[in-house]
Amino acid sequence: MKYFYLLSSILLFSNAFAQIGTISNQYCIGGSDQDRPVEEAFLNNGNRIVLMTSNSMAGFDKLENSRGVNDFWLLCLNANDEILWQRTIGGNCVDEPFGLMVTADQSIYACGTTCSSPSGEQTYELFGSWDAWLIKLKPTGDLIWAKNYGGTESDYFMDLTELSSGNILVAGQSKSGISGNKTSINYGQEDIWILKLDPNGEILTDASIGGSDIDQEPMIIQPAPNQLKIAAMTYSGISGLKTDSDFGIGDIWMLDLDTNFNIIHQKTFGGSNEDKPTDLLWNEQGKLILLAESSSNQSGNKTENNYGLIDNWILKLDANFEIEQQKTIGSEGYDFNGKLIEYPNGNLCVLANSTSDINVFKTEPNIGETDLWLYTLNPNFNLIADKTIGTNRTEHAISLRLNPNASELHVLAWSNGDAVNDKTCPTKGDHDYWGFQMNASLDLNNTQIDKPISIYPNPTSDFITIENNDAEPFLSIELLDYAGKRIKSFNPSNTSVNLSDLAPGVYLLRMTTAEGNFCEKIRLE
Repeated sequence: MKYFYLLSSILLFSNAFAQIGTISNQYCIGGSDQDRPVEEAFLNNGNRIVLMTSNSMAGFDKLENSRGVNDFWLLCLNANDEILWQRTIGGNCVDEPFGLMVTADQSIYACGTTCSSPSGEQTYELFGSWDAWLIKLKPTGDLIWAKNYGGTESDYFMDLTELSSGNILVAGQSKSGISGNKTSINYGQEDIWILKLDPNGEILTDASIGGSDIDQEPMIIQPAPNQLKIAAMTYSGISGLKTDSDFGIGDIWMLDLDTNFNIIHQKTFGGSNEDKPTDLLWNEQGKLILLAESSSNQSGNKTENNYGLIDNWILKLDANFEIEQQKTIGSEGYDFNGKLIEYPNGNLCVLANSTSDINVFKTEPNIGETDLWLYTLNPNFNLIADKTIGTNRTEHAISLRLNPNASELHVLAWSNGDAVNDKTCPTKGDHDYWGFQMNASLDLNNTQIDKPISIYPNPTSDFITIENNDAEPFLSIELLDYAGKRIKSFNPSNTSVNLSDLAPGVYLLRMTTAEGNFCEKIRLE
């Protein structure tokens, strides 16, 4: 589930090319074989849900045997990273998870794909060779239902989000035509497939979006309650619903949709080789920040050559997907699979995988086979600081976030490395969940942005008052947690907002006008 992320600054330095702070706490979770985290989401009580893919039998941290080749493994962790409950969910074949969210009513949804015949928790006959799979659990871990979706070919769910109506939007990819419970045609070999479901998992509507070739791996954000931004991988030229030419082997396809899946705007980004989106956010100034991995040199709408085989490519786009700013960042090897957060001062933090050594951007040498590379940029995409983190083997970046009081940066990854270099907890199986925290600061380049809005008192223990000195009225007022999930919505005509029912911590208040979004950090004591 991806809303935009707006967090506070994490670094301790004021000069460029500094190094990021030290690891303060870390832990490893796994069974006897391969256990890799996919995504995490938060409950209102502060506990977090971690979705993992697992083929381990019971042993070490895992209490249940694998159902088949691969299963969904869900864990609930408290603030001390202790396991409160866990569930292994799957059938007799491969059940591969890709997306997770917690809804406003605290229901847990996890999505992916399955090739399991009726067995274990997969109780339905398959429509095709692979079906999209969606499961729903209570916040206690009890399974409510598990349902499959698709046609006679292969179908996958990759990402999901909750709509303001309480319905669920799921996006994935499909090779199926009209068949099974899929009612939309395919335009090419594989299309983006989007569904709107009610909370019981019943299909309200579905749509295919694609060209004549392959369009896949969509990721979704919601900048506003009735607006969707999707970044996907495309191999299609002008055909089907795609109106932009392709640039290279594979490109990035940006789509602006309403919640009825009508295409409002679209644009293709890329160079002459392959370019793939890896993360997407909507920033405080109403701009899209797109992070991609690129193997293209200067060509298409990419303005810089690569430094290595695969580099990070970061773009700032306006509401119509016009490029306002872009930068290529990398070294001589592979720098890929980046994840991104932004802070209220406009600085960015990226967590990526890297096999590269030192160059103009990377200040520390490679440690193992594949490392974690953490770096921060100012609003002009200039490097502020970086750090290489790893072991003697392979680490893979999943996500990064700040804790509720914004004092620590949390990194989520998987590792098959030994307890050497930066890692102090031994691997239990072939691949384990590796989580760690790093000290953080709110003082780095804390540039203030003038806004025509006043919010007081802040900090508060109960109510805040919002004064709108702008001519544009509020269209919506929403409170988000620091994972970017919407917690509450308020009447936009009210000037007083009651927060007394919430736990102490740091929250984000998002106010939307016709001119864009304004966000303010709220500290509740």
